[in-house]
Amino acid sequence: MPLTKSELENFLKVPRLAHLGIASGKGKPRVNPMWFAYENGVFYFTTRLGRFKGRLLKENPNIALSIASEEIPYVAVCAFGKAEVLRKNIDELLKKVAFRYGEEDGKRWFAKVTKQPDRVILRLKPDRVLSWHYGRGDSEKQDEGESMATET
Repeated sequence: MPLTKSELENFLKVPRLAHLGIASGKGKPRVNPMWFAYENGVFYFTTRLGRFKGRLLKENPNIALSIASEEIPYVAVCAFGKAEVLRKNIDELLKKVAFRYGEEDGKRWFAKVTKQPDRVILRLKPDRVLSWHYGRGDSEKQDEGESMATET
């Protein structure tokens, strides 16, 4: 069964890893675990444009994010759209990403990344969001893979 809007917001407040799906230059899939922040329907995460992932995103900004709980019953969210690269005045967004995963680690990480001239924030305002909660609904339909997701 899909998550309600408030369930979705509450689920995304928890500091979980997002798995970022992008295409390589040859069209092959590539997935990376990422820290992220979520606010007002928008995902924020970060990379360096000089790294492989950053170069691929410049070529093809179409991405997918997958975020799932690690406890039963499993809950998951997938988001799809084009990543927008933000280069200027990104310190506050970097802090939002970093500090939600722990203040001490966040401070150390933030001090390091603000010295990287090619560090950017990636902003995803999804075209499509799918969510589901494996612990609710008709188990027969879930076993068949039906009625497990909703688009928002």
